[in-house]
Amino acid sequence: MNLQETIRKIIKEETKRVDGFLDEISSVHNMSDELRDFIKKFINESNCERIDFANFKMGVLGIAVKSGVLINKNVINSSLPFILFIIFHEIAHQYQFKKYGEDIMYSCYNGDISEIEAAKFMKHTEVVADDFASRKIRELQKLDLIGEYSPIQMYRNVPINQIRMMVNRYRDDMRMKNIDSPKEISEYFYNIVKGEL
Repeated sequence: MNLQETIRKIIKEETKRVDGFLDEISSVHNMSDELRDFIKKFINESNCERIDFANFKMGVLGIAVKSGVLINKNVINSSLPFILFIIFHEIAHQYQFKKYGEDIMYSCYNGDISEIEAAKFMKHTEVVADDFASRKIRELQKLDLIGEYSPIQMYRNVPINQIRMMVNRYRDDMRMKNIDSPKEISEYFYNIVKGEL
């Protein structure tokens, strides 16, 4: 297979993956072609390798790991702007993986940095993702592609000690399971939400 054919195949697979995800949303909510194109472009530009809805075993709304994004299937019955906020928040983490690299993104869990540094970095990435998602929502509202919605700030007011305790729980569990590489950490979080650990 020559280079052009390989590129065409990759683009076709990416388009099919994102289109399938958007089709699932469209089965519940009306989305204009312009809105679909906006979301699709945003996801593709993030280098997100995979995005899908999944049945979560824990009460989180979404998860982003280096290899992609999973959104809690329960979210699909929420309002369309809320669904988009969650998608934009999780895709923002894909941009962070792209910017920092997985070693930095996962340094919170493997003990490379102190507990307090890990908690501060985690809070920072979450607040940035909230802000990023809020800007995307406002952009869609200005384009008149979605209706009224006030984006939530999920992480801004979370006390740093609460995040520190969460980081420590994950670190302790990963130590017990001898998990320390970025690939293993990614699989760990994927399996937690899918209920396989």
